Amino acid sequence: MKFKKIFKVSKPIIAMIHINHKIDIKESLENAMKDVYSAVDGEVDGLMFENWGNDYINRFAGSIEKNYITKAMKEASSITDLPLGINILPLDFEADFDIAKEVGAKFVQLDTLVDTVITDYKNKFTLSVKPKDVIKYKNASQENEIALLVNIQTKHYITIPKNKKLETSAIEAFESGADAVVVTGKKTGIATPTKKALKIKNAITGIPILIGSGLDAENASELLTISDGAIVGTSLKINSITSNPIDVNKVKALMEIVKKVR
Repeated sequence: MKFKKIFKVSKPIIAMIHINHKIDIKESLENAMKDVYSAVDGEVDGLMFENWGNDYINRFAGSIEKNYITKAMKEASSITDLPLGINILPLDFEADFDIAKEVGAKFVQLDTLVDTVITDYKNKFTLSVKPKDVIKYKNASQENEIALLVNIQTKHYITIPKNKKLETSAIEAFESGADAVVVTGKKTGIATPTKKALKIKNAITGIPILIGSGLDAENASELLTISDGAIVGTSLKINSITSNPIDVNKVKALMEIVKKVR
């Protein structure tokens, strides 16, 4: 399994590095590297880079955002051997794989692959892709070894139809080529409900289930008992505010709990 080949530990914790492209690139990179150092010092198992804090009218990110993330990931790779991943919001999968190939990233996260969703951006556009197009692009770029992490019925968005079962999305993601599925709460920083993770665990076997929002030192023992790892962002920040820097002490506190669960 690609995911297990990338992460040599059980239940890996992937720290989210939010990249702010609305400020000078020098300042943005400095802020990002401070977060990288805090995450590395706290002994996380991987780093995910994401463009953050913008509004969109379609699934594609802007060139400035992609440039900032590329530079940040290149700089991060020069200071740590941790596996790097990327998620270009809203759903710019071509950029994900192109940048991953350029910087040597090991995994890509997509906010959706098999679900059609209504976004929470200002014009609330519909977001969807054809899974076969994603896999075709991935294979055409000769990035078969990159693990594909797929959110299902993800935070912030409304899934269409609203009565689509979570288990159905999980099975579809698995059958469409996902190497791991990511389950989230309703919003960034909101804890992923245990019952949602259990539904997926009972629906599919053979690929990891990751917690995608709200995991912290208080709930890690419970959530990691029924999952295979987590992507953690806001809860690691100072005062649990997404725009704030990562607090190395919060990272260390979380990882102490994680090591006991493994």
